[in-house]
Amino acid sequence: MPTTPLPDPSPAPGRAADRRRSCLELPRPEEVHVLLLGLDALAAALAVRLLRCGVLGLNVCDTAAVTTADLGTGAYRPADVGRTREAALRRRLRELDPRCAPVSAPGMFPGALLPGTVVVHSTGRPVPAGAVEPEAWAAIDPRHPLISLHRAGGALLRWPTVPWAHRPCPDCVGATLAGREPGAAPRGPAAVLAAWAAPAHAEAVAVRLAVEVLAVALESLCEPDGLGPGTGERTGALQAALFAPPWPEAVSWPRIDRSRCLCGLDQE
Repeated sequence: MPTTPLPDPSPAPGRAADRRRSCLELPRPEEVHVLLLGLDALAAALAVRLLRCGVLGLNVCDTAAVTTADLGTGAYRPADVGRTREAALRRRLRELDPRCAPVSAPGMFPGALLPGTVVVHSTGRPVPAGAVEPEAWAAIDPRHPLISLHRAGGALLRWPTVPWAHRPCPDCVGATLAGREPGAAPRGPAAVLAAWAAPAHAEAVAVRLAVEVLAVALESLCEPDGLGPGTGERTGALQAALFAPPWPEAVSWPRIDRSRCLCGLDQE
């Protein structure tokens, strides 16, 4: 009785590189670990978005008290006003997903040898020159990729993704902002719209930043021949971005100026 020959299990020449990896080999969001330093309304909304994307390894750190200005994005509630941001956000994250067990300890964050680790530093207001960093930050692995966020007169400056050891100082941020083209201050109805839409703008930016954080983590989770290099480049994480309300798509790309200090050594 004739039989049908089995197909050759070996791939055709030139097709091996195009083969998709099985679902069991693909990285999962549960493998991502994010350390958030500074939990203003935007950073708190970012933590919630990461959790909704499946990221359970969240280390949230900010001992400042929740204020009414932090309530816009919905990450904090009116009952949280007066509590420390980290305690309020930990409770909120546990309520949203019982699998999440957030902590507030930079020293407990895994080293960069564990793939899928990202640090997010968000400053809710301009950092004064000469400001002293918390002692707990000394334990952070200098090789961790860092996404750094800075307030700039109502807008948000997202610094290019750099190793934690080369995080920008206030002089770098100030020089970069001083070199950008000044925009016209909104007046009349435009100013009212910007004030009304501030929470929506922060939430929209948080969604975009969540994708960027996941893209940076994916770079180290994927093998060189996996999903392909350049994820950070596709998200624009190698450039500085300035998000100006009220429109989430209103993004400019200021030129980085690291000439005023030594923190830019070894930077491309």
